[in-house]
Amino acid sequence: MKLLEAQPEIAPGAPPEPPHDVPQETPADPGTRTCSNCGATMEPGQDWCLTCGAAAGPADPTPGRRAAATLLGLLALLVAGAVAASYAALREDQTTPPTQAQVNAAQVAQTPPATTPPPAATTTPPADTTTAPDSSTSTGKSTLPKVTPPATSSSPSPTPTPAPQTSPPAAATPAPATPPPTSTGTNSGSTPTPGGTSTGSQTTNPSPTAPIEMDLAESAGSVYDPYRRATAVGVPGKALDHDGSTSWYVDTAPGQPQVGMGYVVNIGSAKGIKAVDITTPTPGFKVEIYATDEATPPPAITDTRWAHITDKSNVGADGKTHIVLGAGSSKYQTLLVWITKPPTSGTRVRISELKVFG
Repeated sequence: MKLLEAQPEIAPGAPPEPPHDVPQETPADPGTRTCSNCGATMEPGQDWCLTCGAAAGPADPTPGRRAAATLLGLLALLVAGAVAASYAALREDQTTPPTQAQVNAAQVAQTPPATTPPPAATTTPPADTTTAPDSSTSTGKSTLPKVTPPATSSSPSPTPTPAPQTSPPAAATPAPATPPPTSTGTNSGSTPTPGGTSTGSQTTNPSPTAPIEMDLAESAGSVYDPYRRATAVGVPGKALDHDGSTSWYVDTAPGQPQVGMGYVVNIGSAKGIKAVDITTPTPGFKVEIYATDEATPPPAITDTRWAHITDKSNVGADGKTHIVLGAGSSKYQTLLVWITKPPTSGTRVRISELKVFG
């Protein structure tokens, strides 16, 4: 009976109370984790045991979900950024207006170059023209007015300048093609002088001047005997002393068909030689005229420095022979009278006067 009183009544359906002398296990906190290796308590979110270093089991019942979610989030951000950048680029290309330089370049590339028509001639004709263009014949093209040249006037007085005409003038009388030569200076009756000099205001055409005798000293003459053909010679200066009673002479061996020597004249400087006069009392000999631009005669008649000018036969047939050498355009300093054939009678050749003209 005492036992029944000591035990409390137990409600029907209630679980029996545990005996007081048996220690009861403390229920574990549902949010607490323990190490599977050593049983140490681990904090929520702790992946490694701080006691033994063992890896704790995943708290998430689905392992790898957090990492996968993280990767998917990053991928979504990258895709969103790329889409946003592309949209911004497309929007900028569509909304940015082209620059003026781009517009001008496009217009130049597409539009063909326009041809600008020449401007119409609106310039007033000069005051010295004698005719004006006819406005009735204008067809839209620019035509220059035709100007009739004024007739050549023989008077030096100035010609008045005609005023511009508004209507076509009558046909002007054409000027003569070749006006007669008239003198416009004060010396209208003067005559042209030799050498093309001007008298008054009129200039005449130059005419060939007459040959002028050169003033040569007696020392300008010398004997030219490169082959030693002469057997006797006279004084060379006597052919240049302007005295007809004296003469230079040369003798060659009798019976020789050729003389083969000559007389040299140095005129001092290179000049144009036009003619030579030879006066001789021994007519009938033949000469050849040579010249060179050097002061010293070449050593042989065949030397290329000699210029052969002309030949003359039967020298002295009339006492004096005039030999024309040219217009004097070529300049020479040394002249040679080369004697080739002896006179008609005897072998002595005499030259009493030798004159050079330039």
